[in-house]
Amino acid sequence: MLVRHQTVSLSSISSFYTEHQKSPFANQPWDSGNIRFKFTLGGSPPSPWEDFQSNRKILAVIGISHCPSSPDLQSVAQHFTSACKPYSSSLVARCFAFCPGDSQLEDDSHKGSNLILFPPADRQTQEFHLQTMMQDLAASLLMKFENWVLQAESGGTILKTPLDSQTNLSSEEVIKAKKRRLGRAQKTIGDYCLLAGSPVDANAHYSTALELARLTGDFFWYAGAMEGSVCALLKAVECNGHAHASSPDPVLEEEVKYRYNSVILHYRKSFIQENAQRCVQGMSDKCLGKSRRIDRNVNEETVQVRAIVGKTMSAYLHIFMLQ
Repeated sequence: MLVRHQTVSLSSISSFYTEHQKSPFANQPWDSGNIRFKFTLGGSPPSPWEDFQSNRKILAVIGISHCPSSPDLQSVAQHFTSACKPYSSSLVARCFAFCPGDSQLEDDSHKGSNLILFPPADRQTQEFHLQTMMQDLAASLLMKFENWVLQAESGGTILKTPLDSQTNLSSEEVIKAKKRRLGRAQKTIGDYCLLAGSPVDANAHYSTALELARLTGDFFWYAGAMEGSVCALLKAVECNGHAHASSPDPVLEEEVKYRYNSVILHYRKSFIQENAQRCVQGMSDKCLGKSRRIDRNVNEETVQVRAIVGKTMSAYLHIFMLQ
């Protein structure tokens, strides 16, 4: 039933959406935009690339409960809360409890929790109820995204990838990381705009991220921002109603090819830069003595890049399912 609600139109969530402050998504396409969900069932450990690609995060957790098998609703709510704790990136949590009995419907012990009861009904009514709840969940996520974006530029969080040094940073590395923080934050804001269904806003932030990353020599994040801009471009075309044109747009195809050539070039350049820095930091004789090990590391890291290149920033929200 949930899979049928992978796509929620922005126009359908307006009754659940409350603008508590001026939205940072100034170009939100309320008439044509969508929020898309990707459901994951089972264990899903956090990805080390979550800072770099926000769509890899578990952004919401949905629990499924069968009330006749779980008569104590308070216990169900507590268990769900505990089950959500490992997913620190989750912004919204809901537990859908189906087929409650009369006594459970009258039970107020779960009030204030994320437990939502689905009274017994025919399938059509259940589908409509579930659709309504998914629209509510989408609106809640959108408001959480707005809060995140509004706080992002003022925050002091340093965004990292597994390619950044995982050891204690030297004073020089700390200064470099601070210079790069704003560009990385802009790239991540672009990601959240894309997840919120606003490709025009996403493209504006990706453009700022590209300029800042270029100035600080942050080639890996430059490539990520360029990759995000490709997705924003294609989503903007889709929102404008040109996604299903009878013939491909040659101008659009050439633009995508041009940008992806730049993506690949800068991913490659980031690894050349990284390995050059490793050599400078070590003694020259040690660099020569460990050349084979460095070559092997380069090959391993190139595989990691290949796993990213060609995988355009997804506009799907990652939702973990609990049963």
